[in-house]
Amino acid sequence: MIDFRYHLVSIISIFLALAVGIVLGAGPLQANLGTQLTDQVAALRTEKQDLNDQLAASERRVAAGNEYAAAISDRVIDGALTGHEVVLIVLPSADGALVDLLEEAVTTSGATLNATVTVGNDWFDPALSSERSEAASAAASTLGMSSPLSGDALLAEALARLTVSTDVVSASESRTAALKTLSDADLVDSTTDQLEPADLAVIVSGPISGDAAEVQRQGETIRTLARLVAENSAGAVVAGPQPVRAAGQPVSSDAVASIRSVDAASRLISTVDHASEPSGPAIVVLALESELAGEIGHYGSADGATAASPRVAQ
Repeated sequence: MIDFRYHLVSIISIFLALAVGIVLGAGPLQANLGTQLTDQVAALRTEKQDLNDQLAASERRVAAGNEYAAAISDRVIDGALTGHEVVLIVLPSADGALVDLLEEAVTTSGATLNATVTVGNDWFDPALSSERSEAASAAASTLGMSSPLSGDALLAEALARLTVSTDVVSASESRTAALKTLSDADLVDSTTDQLEPADLAVIVSGPISGDAAEVQRQGETIRTLARLVAENSAGAVVAGPQPVRAAGQPVSSDAVASIRSVDAASRLISTVDHASEPSGPAIVVLALESELAGEIGHYGSADGATAASPRVAQ
């Protein structure tokens, strides 16, 4: 059995160890540890200051680049789209300031801005699918469309036929009536009641929010609309601001990302991310110009981008 002497020796050993630790900590080790900690703190402060200096220098370079881009953008795109007509199709949650910038860029390019058509939130509401289907059928009938599509796909085709065309179009009276049908159903809002089809289109993106299933559903709806607009026009570009993380999503979700995520869509229509940056609107115009030359591209710096910007025509 363990007797009292064993316990006594154990207790004495513990106190001896504590005493030795106190003596060493207060003596020779104290200076070394203090010096090491002081040196580490000084090194971290120096590193932090270096990083701050690098960040400040980077911000100055970015600001200078943005200023230069804003200064030359108008010259780069001046006359690039002369003789063409453009329509802006604005998706829900798109940035109004970006819409203004793109309208200005289209005008500067020499193109005619036929209209800005804003898609309503009801376009994406699952609970209103039957109402959308009814409005789509009525608009298609008014336009004299013969289509195998139905539901939301038919709705997208009707909007595409209203906004863009490279062929013979329906009579103005029919077009006005069809647009009114969609407007009365709160599906679209147009800056003009007399909507004439353009040969080029810009679809202005906004962030998609919701869970994974909702983001996927909205993305498919957007791809259908973009595909039909591209097929009925001489060129179409989907443009959006800097990508943001959608609620509950591990990656950025918007119309640009939706197009780039599916090969069939990405081969058909160009995209521009960071379109709200100073160079963004000009890149959108150049992307339309490239599409007229038969070149599809994905421009910017987000996932899926293939180049920073299109090549400027000589």
